[in-house]
Parts: sequence; structure tokens; C-alpha cells
Amino acid sequence: MNKRYFELDVLRGSAVVLMLIFHFGYDLAYFGYANFKTTQDLEWILFRALILSLFLISVGMSLYLAYSEQIKGDKLFKRTVKLLAVSVIISAGSYLVFPSEWIYFGVIHFIAVASVVGVLFVKTPNLALFLGIVIILSYVADLFRLDGLLEFLSLHLPLPRHTVDVVSFTPWFGVVLIGIFVMHKRVFGLRIGENRLTRRVSFLGRHALAVYLLQQPILFSLFYAIQFLR
Repeated sequence: MNKRYFELDVLRGSAVVLMLIFHFGYDLAYFGYANFKTTQDLEWILFRALILSLFLISVGMSLYLAYSEQIKGDKLFKRTVKLLAVSVIISAGSYLVFPSEWIYFGVIHFIAVASVVGVLFVKTPNLALFLGIVIILSYVADLFRLDGLLEFLSLHLPLPRHTVDVVSFTPWFGVVLIGIFVMHKRVFGLRIGENRLTRRVSFLGRHALAVYLLQQPILFSLFYAIQFLR
């Protein structure tokens, strides 16, 4: 197996493992088995930011691997259509469970858009790094934010004012751009040995989209089953 792909899969798979832990914690609180708040407690907010950063860095790295030599429009189109289809499924499913807080621009919606825009920077990784840093620092310094755009849309479109998952284009697109540079320069330079554990994590990374799509329906079904039996 190509070591670069393996290590990227391990990175993405590690994010999947952390995501499963986060969503399990969210479900514990949602069903009343824990009193923490994953959307308000600082430690959970930081945990989510770490998970999202790992996912989006891997998105940028994948974009560079896939399109740095040649940008194939049909390949990008198929990828985008698949992500948009999954986004529609997520929005529809979340509407059934959370009709007043359904997901209209979550992480998969964001990745679909960020992939189309991000591919424009795979030929200029140094520029990607510069813009990525600028976007993040501008957000932190409150100089340039697009959070208000989602709020504006929620006021003028039939969208919920509050949603269970939303990913603003800033600062998170900056993380994707940094991921492009990371893969271009092989910044981390890590070599991960293949063993039973890393192969399993790599497997999760290769099937991250499927895991993301299935894990909450499975967890919710289990919690509902437990409540029914009780």
C-alpha cells in the first residue's frame, strides 16, 4: 500500500474514532444519561474543533493528492454530486429527528463546497497556506467572518435559527487550504507502521463517509431500543 495514502487514511480514521466518541457523548446527554452539554461546555467545543480540524486538514490533503497533477472535471463532478447527495440525506434525516434544528449546512455540506473551491488552489500550495492563515487569523481577530451569512439566510429563508450542526466557511476553509500545503510539503513527514491497530484505523479512514452517514442512526436506534426496554 502507498504509505502516503495509508498515513492519510490513519489521520482520517483517527478523526472518525474521535467523532464516534463525541457523538456517543452527545447522545448520552440527549437521552438524559449525562448532564454535560456538548454544544456549550468549553471542553466539548474544543473537542469538536479538534475533530473538525483533523477532518478538514485531511480534505485538503486529499484534494492535493487527487488533483495536483491534473484537475479532471468529471472526477470532481462525481465527487461533488456524491457529497451533495449525502448532504440531502443528512438534511432530510435531521429534519425528521430535529424538525426545529435540522442540519442545512453541516460538515458534509461544507466539504462539498470547500472541495470545489479548494481544488482551485492545489496548483498553488504556497498561496493556499498564506490564505489559510489569513482566513483563520482574520476570524480569530474578528476582522472577517461569514457567520452572519448563515444567520442572514436563516432570517430570510425557511431555515432554522439554531441547528444541531453548522460549519461556517470561515475559519474552516482556511484549515482545508492549510491541508493542501501540508500534503504538498509533506510537512508532518510521519511514517506510521502497519499493524493490527493502524490497519483498523486506516479502514475507518477509507470509509469515513459511510461511517459518518450510518453512525448516528445506529446509535439513536440503540438508545431508543434501551429506552423502550426500560
